[in-house]
Amino acid sequence: MRANMVRSFGVALFAVVVLILCSPEAQSQRRRTSRRVTNPARTQPTPTPAASDEPSVVSTADGDDDPQPEPTPRRTTTSRTRREATQIENDKLNGTVRDLSTQVDKLSGELISIKNDQRAMFDLERLTRAEQRAEALRTQQREVTDKEFQYQERLAEIEYELQPDSIQRRASLTGSLNPSAVREAIQQQFERERTRIRKQLELLSISRTRLDAAVATADTEVERLRQRVDAASQQESSTTGAGTATPATTTPQPTPTPAEPPMS
Repeated sequence: MRANMVRSFGVALFAVVVLILCSPEAQSQRRRTSRRVTNPARTQPTPTPAASDEPSVVSTADGDDDPQPEPTPRRTTTSRTRREATQIENDKLNGTVRDLSTQVDKLSGELISIKNDQRAMFDLERLTRAEQRAEALRTQQREVTDKEFQYQERLAEIEYELQPDSIQRRASLTGSLNPSAVREAIQQQFERERTRIRKQLELLSISRTRLDAAVATADTEVERLRQRVDAASQQESSTTGAGTATPATTTPQPTPTPAEPPMS
């Protein structure tokens, strides 16, 4: 009988355990615990909208890795037109710059030519004045030489007149009661003239020496200026010949244009 009571007590205890386990609160607790431990959170999939004929707006806020949409033909045509317009404007600017550079070079050449002409005219004017000065110095040199020659001739005549025979003949032509006084007066007269002529010859000699040096300097200046003018004339002739020569024709190089993007 004691065994039956133990068996009944065990059956009752088993029934109580089964009831506790089968209660709704225990099941919810088990589910909550098992879900927390074994089941991680899952991302709900985004439902895909059904395809339709109406235009849809695609969001690009999910990430930067999404591919960009391809350009439309209208945008491509507009970009190509802008590039072509930019290229045409650049070609025009380059042509304008080349024209201005050519004009500047031409004006520079004309300015250099004008300066060379002015320098040549100035050299010619200096050469003319130097030649005139040299000619005037030569004229003075000839005049001094002529005067010197005349004084030398007169000095030779005086030396002849100072001889005693010449003085005697000249005194005999003068009627006087004191012939010695006449001869002395004639001799003193010729001596004073001889002294004056000798002084004139000394001055003329000094002038002739200075004129010789001045004429030599003037001739050197004339020769230098003449060589300079000749060199300028030769340079101008060579420059004119080079300028009138036919310039070599150069084939213009085509301007590269950007490649057109493919039509999409």
